Amino acid sequence: HARFLRAETDRPVKFTLPGPMTMVDTLYDGYYRSREKLAREFARILNAEARELEALGINVIQFDEPAFNVFMDEVRDWGVETLEAAAAGLKCKTAVHICYGYGIKANNDWKKTLGSEWRQYESTFPLLATSKIGQVSLECANSRVPLELIGLLKGKDIMVGAIDVASEKIETPEEVAQILRPALKYVAPDKLYPCTNCGMVPLPRAVAQSKLKALAAGAAIVRKELAGH
Repeated sequence: HARFLRAETDRPVKFTLPGPMTMVDTLYDGYYRSREKLAREFARILNAEARELEALGINVIQFDEPAFNVFMDEVRDWGVETLEAAAAGLKCKTAVHICYGYGIKANNDWKKTLGSEWRQYESTFPLLATSKIGQVSLECANSRVPLELIGLLKGKDIMVGAIDVASEKIETPEEVAQILRPALKYVAPDKLYPCTNCGMVPLPRAVAQSKLKALAAGAAIVRKELAGH
């Protein structure tokens, strides 16, 4: 896939991989019988794959770690460390995606238990701020994440999720812009990257395409406003 994509475009290419903790969370371990040991082994394997992707010309390698929003103690104890091990030695830009999951029933039901404010990021961001990971992807659309938590990631590129992947409703460009504007209080314009909350695999293709068009149009609105200042 990476070879094909790199051959078809001269634009920057991002490739995503699952993070070590999230891989551990989705598998049964009858050998190591230790989440940490298994995560460290996955980090070694992921690092080899990431290095190969970089050699093929991939510009950004992202590790998806939604499990970081669930196991905060383990994130502190070994999660960020195994994430950095997966990215060790890479010269391309590295990213981590931390969301609250796809729009499936299990995830939606879990979100209902999180209260009026989702502050899971609050314990994770300071750890990521001192890590070597360059970019952090967040869920901000139709969520209860306080945007001021972005301020805990000073110096990092911030991908602000401005598209809700748990709904087939197509956002308007202005709705996208309304999420991006307040985020600029906490991150510099050249470090803000508008994005979706998560992947759009569960959505119909036409819906996903329309949402991406709205994302681009909303970003263009804010970009024009910034240029006028």
